[in-house]
Amino acid sequence: MCRSLRGLMLLAGVVLAGCGRSSEEWVMPTPAAESGGTEIQIVGTIRRIELEGGFFAIRGDDGITYDPMNLPAAFEKDGLAIEAEARRRDDVAGIHMVGPIVELVRIRSR
Repeated sequence: MCRSLRGLMLLAGVVLAGCGRSSEEWVMPTPAAESGGTEIQIVGTIRRIELEGGFFAIRGDDGITYDPMNLPAAFEKDGLAIEAEARRRDDVAGIHMVGPIVELVRIRSR
């Protein structure tokens, strides 16, 4: 009985460790963000916008929709909660016109 309990506790620890790790790992998009632009923090949700053939944006908890220019493919999931460090790029133009263009420095799911 003791051996079974120990095995169950070990399994529970592995599962819990795996769950916590996935939401804490930062991803650095490639190519890396340039040094220009104002640094900002974004907490929000990835949203698929059905304009201009469709694209992914970040709807910030602050009510602003951000247009990321380097969103990694792994984060292209409608409804995914994220947090990111970014640079607002007012020196760059785009066709989406949903909000400010940002270049992600790093991003992770939450």
